[in-house]
Parts: sequence; C-alpha cells; structure tokens
Amino acid sequence: MLNFFKGSKDVHKKTIAKLYISHDFSVYDLQSVLNSFFKTESQSDLTFKRISNGFSVDVNVETNEKKGIVTATRLQCIQNDHIIYVVAEHVEIDLSTYQEIKKPADFDLKKQAFFKHLQDHLLTLQNDHLYALKNEEDLSFVTSLEKDTQNFIFHVLNIREYILSILGVSEVTFNDSEKENPKNTSWFFVLTSERTFLVGKTPEDTMIFEPVSNEDFSILKKTGKDLITTENLSFYTEFMNDSLYTELLSVIKNTGNRLGIFGDIVVKKYHKKEAHLAFASRLFQLQSTTADLFINELKADMILDLRRLKVAEEQHESLLKTFKKHVNAHESFGENLITIVEDWQLSFIEQKKLLTVLQPLQKKETAKHTIAFHDHMYAKFIEKEKKKEVVFEFNLNYAKHLNNAERFTEAISLYRTIYETLPDDSIADLLPKKTTNLLEGEGGRQLKITILEAILYIQKQLDEDVSKTEHQLAELQPLVAKRIDALQSHKTYQDKAKTIQEVLHAKELTTATITHSNEYQRLEKAEVLKEVVPSCFKNAKGFFDSLNNFIAALNPPDYDSVISFSDRLNSHNYPEIMERITAICYALQINVPECYIGRGSYANSVIGVEGKPSFLMIGIDFLNPKHTRYLEVNALTFLIAIELAHMYFEHSKITSTDVWRGAADKGFTVVTMLLTVLPFVGNIGKIFGNVASVEKYGKIISRVEQVADVADKGQGFVEVSEKFNLNPFSKDKSQANDSENLLITSRLMEIVADKVALLFCNDLKAAVKGLLVGSNTYEQDSHIISQYGVEAFLARTNEEGEFVHQELIIRLKSMCAFYLSDTFEELKEQLYVS
Repeated sequence: MLNFFKGSKDVHKKTIAKLYISHDFSVYDLQSVLNSFFKTESQSDLTFKRISNGFSVDVNVETNEKKGIVTATRLQCIQNDHIIYVVAEHVEIDLSTYQEIKKPADFDLKKQAFFKHLQDHLLTLQNDHLYALKNEEDLSFVTSLEKDTQNFIFHVLNIREYILSILGVSEVTFNDSEKENPKNTSWFFVLTSERTFLVGKTPEDTMIFEPVSNEDFSILKKTGKDLITTENLSFYTEFMNDSLYTELLSVIKNTGNRLGIFGDIVVKKYHKKEAHLAFASRLFQLQSTTADLFINELKADMILDLRRLKVAEEQHESLLKTFKKHVNAHESFGENLITIVEDWQLSFIEQKKLLTVLQPLQKKETAKHTIAFHDHMYAKFIEKEKKKEVVFEFNLNYAKHLNNAERFTEAISLYRTIYETLPDDSIADLLPKKTTNLLEGEGGRQLKITILEAILYIQKQLDEDVSKTEHQLAELQPLVAKRIDALQSHKTYQDKAKTIQEVLHAKELTTATITHSNEYQRLEKAEVLKEVVPSCFKNAKGFFDSLNNFIAALNPPDYDSVISFSDRLNSHNYPEIMERITAICYALQINVPECYIGRGSYANSVIGVEGKPSFLMIGIDFLNPKHTRYLEVNALTFLIAIELAHMYFEHSKITSTDVWRGAADKGFTVVTMLLTVLPFVGNIGKIFGNVASVEKYGKIISRVEQVADVADKGQGFVEVSEKFNLNPFSKDKSQANDSENLLITSRLMEIVADKVALLFCNDLKAAVKGLLVGSNTYEQDSHIISQYGVEAFLARTNEEGEFVHQELIIRLKSMCAFYLSDTFEELKEQLYVS
C-alpha cells in the first residue's frame, strides 16, 4: 500500500479511501465527475494537474489577505491497477514565498459528499441493471451493504455477468491453516450468473476475494445458523437468512442456467405481485445460453400472465398469443412447457387450464410441437380423474391430438377405447326432427359416427384394411351415398351396396327375380327379439313385460264389424299368399290368423290384430293387378310379415298403421291410449334417462376441435329430447309429452317388425316397394318416384322445411342398416332350411 503521510494510522485511514474500478476505466475519467460536482457547489471550474498515475485538484480554495496565505483541500486520485486511491490533505500556501505546508485533511474522506458522489458514479457504471443495487422489488436475496463493499463486488463483474444474491455470513474458516483470515472481517456470500465467491472486508478496509465456484456445497441444518461447507472452507449463515441458502442451492450447483433457475425461485417465492413477475421475466430474458434459450424465452413471456401461479380465465387469450409466438420456434415446445409447470410447481388444476388454452394448437400445423404436454397430462389425468364424461372428453381431445401429430398407432388405439365406452345412443335413431335430413347423414348415432370416421382416417394413413370400419359406418348411415359407395370396393358387401343404390335411384319399383322358398325353420321369440330390437332397449329392465301390459289395456278394433263387410282370404282364392302366411306363422310359432280382404277404409292397408280370434286384413288394392297399389307376392309378403311380426311380439294393437290411421275409428280414443302408456314409459326409465347422457356426450363432442360439423348434424336429437321432455322423472305429465313417448314406442315396434319382415321377404327391393306402396299418400306421390326416383320422393319437404315422408325414411334407414348387418345373415341361416 502506498504511504502518503507520516503519522497516525487513524489519520491515514480517514484521509485515504479506495475506489474499485473495472479494467477499462481510467482515473482521468473522474475529472469531469469532480468538476461537475464542485461546479454545482462553488459555481467555478476546477483546475486539474497531472501527477504520476493520476491527477490532483485543489477545492474549497480560500484566500486570507490579512495573513497572506491561501488555504485549500487538495485531492489526489492515483490509479494502481483496479484501484483508485483518493487522498485528501489540507494545503496552506504562503503568498510571498509560495511555500506549501501539507497535512492530512481534518475530515473523514469516505463521509464527504463528493466521495459518495464518486462511489455512486462508479456504481452506476458498474451496475449490471438487474436488481442488486436498488432492489426495488424488496427481494430478500440481497442484504444491505456499505457503498465501498458494493463498489468492490460490482467492479469484479464481467460483461453480462449479473449479481443474483449477496448474503451475510459468519465464522468463515479456511481448511488451509496458512491462509490469513483477519479477525473481525465482515464476510459476504456472493452468487452471480457465472460465479460463486466470498468477499471479506477487514477492519483496515482491505477487501478479500475468495472464489468457490468450482467447489461442492453442502448445507448442514442446525438450530439457528446453518453450517455450509465446501472443499476449502466453511462458514455459518446468519440467523435470519439460512433458508435462503437452501433455496439457492440449485443455482449454486448449476453453471449454465443460473439466471433461469433463479427466475424459477423468484416465481415460486414471489408470484403475487406484478413487479415480481416482471422481474422474473427479466431474469428469463437475460438467460440466453444456447441450451436453455427457448425455454427461458417461453418462461419470460408466460410468467407475466400467471399471477399467483394461476391460469385466470381473463389471461387465456394472452397465454394463447404467447403459445402461438413460441410453438413453431422449436420442436421442443411441449417438453419445455412440461419443464416449466414442474419448475414452477403448478397444480394439476392449473395444468389442466393450460391444456385448455393450448387446444387451438392441437391442429395439424402445430400438433407435433404440442403433443408432449398432452402426453404429460394424460398420465396425470387418468390417475386423478374418475368422472366418466370428463375422462371421455379428455380422451377424445387427446386422440384427436395424437392423430394430428401423426402418432396414428396410439391414436387409433385410444379411439377404439373411446368407442367401447360410448353411451348407447341408439335411441337417437327414433328421435329425428321432421327437418332432420337423414339422407345427408344428419341425426342418428353421431357419437359412434364421429369416432368411426376418426378410426377410418387413421386406418387409411396406416394402410390398414378399412372394410370393417366402412361397413360399420354404412350400417349407421345406410342412406348416405358416400357410405354405400365406399362398400363397393369390398367384395363382401358389393352386391348389397349395389342393391341399396339401385333402390334409392329407382324410378320404377321392382322386385328381385329370385326363387322364393316357403320352407322355414322355427324361430325362438326371445332369441330373435334381442337381435332386432335397438340396443338401447335390450337392457331396459321389465321392458317387454311392461309392453305387454300396455297392449293388454287397449281395446282392439271390433271383430264383428270388420268381418261384416269383408271376404275371407284363403287357399282357394289366393293360394300363393295363403301359403306364405302359413309358412311364416309356422316359423314364428303362432297360429294362422283368420284372413280377410279389406275394403272401404281398409282397402289400402294391411292390418293384423291379436285377439280372440286374431285376424289379418289385407287391403283389396294390393291384390288387384289393375290398381296402382298392386303388389307382387314377395312385396306383399313384406307387408303381411310386418303384421304377423307384430302378433309374434304381441304388439299388434298399436302399429303405426293403426295408430296414425286414427284410433277413434277402432273404437277407442287417443286420450285413453295416451293415459294407458304411462306405466309402460315409467318402466323403461333407463332408456329415456339415457337421452340426458347421450345429449351430454354430444355436447362434449361439439367442444372438441374440428368436429363441430358432426355435432351440428346431431343437434336435432338434442332439440328433440328437450322439446319432448324425455325424462322419466319429470313432473310434466302433459298429453303432448305422452304423445311423443307413444310415437317412440310406435317407431320401435315398426322397425322391429320391419326387420323380421325383411327376413321372410329376403328381397330389399320388394320390401322397399311394399313399404312405399303401403304408405297412405302413395297414389298422389307415385308420379314423383316415376319421374325423379325414390330418393327424390323421400327428400320432399314442405314450406316449413319438414320432410313429408320422415316416418318412411326412418323405417327405410333402419331396414337398410339391418340388411347390411351380419345379424341379418345370421338370422337368415337360422330361418331358411339349408
């Protein structure tokens, strides 16, 4: 150390002080700083004199004319490597001889305003512009320091090195006994973005720098102060800062991402105020190492929207904007997001919210970059979530995401799992609105269609056999052209697909030229019924018992009044028809009913009535070759078999033919019938209660990206269920509500009977001809078929946009689906003699 004065060390200490400078700083830079300060004080410029390694300047100059002397305070600034020594002395100049008398200044140099000004100037230049000098955020990681200690610590920083923490320590002990550790030294632990070191300040104001960056740290928890040891030294924490060292340990042990890790600590410790979040964002921005660049940039933007580490709804838009900014920057976006939620210890609920925000980025353009976070959430979600519909929605979103990310094998596996867990939506086939376009694929079982379409797409990407899936879709939507067209490429279904196409495009109703057999095997009712009834009714407890009780309460048409104007139909006048009737009754294991030829109001219908005796009435129009309603035997067999099937299943009293012709004509009122239906509906509450489940799952599908078109197609079902109030626990017992329940019951019975009739007819063309010719308005509408075809006939709508023949469409759809099914072939094998 330089000796400027002789005399007391205390005097030297007070009149000599140090300023610590960076390698590129020159002592002469202080001249302008001093000049500016004293000009403000004395309104005069200073005169600087160069001396060895520095300069001197006289300030506070005063002239005493009476004594003939000039007094001044002389400041000397001398640079020695990275230290500038500032020396203050009192100078007295004799004006006659210009002799100078010097002695130490009579003040404590470090307490002078100009010296503090110099320190502040240097600290401003040395400031890393993070937070340690001002700590406006009031973070506990920086203790208060004297300016000379601050000046020393900051002067050792490299370019773009930032101070993260300065903490007091005590009882520093070096393992090397030869290493000096002056008594009463004040020690500080310093953690920067690059290094770890201790700084000591001796009582003589000598600063000690002790690097420990390359040493392993261990913390021994103790009551009060904790003991920290490294390879070369040990020290104790202070009483109130021991927990901070524990929090900083992950930063101390890291050498490449200290700013980022410290940012994570700040986030977890101080996330309630926007100022702290902004500071954390700044830390992430400053961490620009190649390895961690993308994750820290994402953190820097994200944290601004996560006050209290909560994903508030009002921040969703801002977060999505952030995600869009980063998602294409690097393929590791998803992995980075996982790291972030783990680093910040976001709760499962908040992570679910992030996944919701991320949903628009599950599309094909970005799916590969976001799927990793969905993978991460899937494992957590399946472990925590138990509600079936919530799991369903999550799985559906996840499968869609996997698909878009072209992870097809995983996606198709999950879609198949989803398909198996779908609620039974078969009741939807009975509930289309009159405006629902079944011919274009609206209404019906959209839950299954949605999943099957996804499976089909993936199978094509994987070059798998799609025949089964396309067959399933065709069964669900047998009137939709693209479904039937798809079957043309599969040999197993080619002929049936062609038949359905010919039926829909036909302008002339024809039957197939096949030899029909009247030799049948006997069918067991219970076995047949479970194969032809819609699946939603199969598990309805007490359904068929309730159905039979309901039918027993109705009054059948009066037998005596019917036969009074009807001729008998027998083997003499219509032998082929009678032979068919006999054969069908044998197969169904029912007695052959009395058969009559219907005239008058019964001339254009086929009606079967179970009673004592049971009878079958066949309208004369179907038997007259000259009438437009004339039907060949096989087409008429279809209508006859429908009525015999109603008898077989014991619901012949409320066929749609009978109900919609007008119940009053049969000797009982609609009101009586509606009131009677209540016990029946009450006992199949599971079926109608399932409507709520199907509706709920339908709404879930509508929330999943890019399936809104499918959801819209199924919307009619939701509207119908709400309009008809299909709730078995409803307090609404209005006649309108009962009427709609009866409508569903009637439709159920018709489609069940239609399927059985198709088995005996074994000719879809003949069945469709019988169905259309047997409709009430066939005469007035037949010209539409001959001019435009069956599909155009079915597609007719009224001014309200309602399909005029919606009931026929529903039955035709059900029949074609059954015709395509494997069940149809299996039942035929049981029915026909080999």
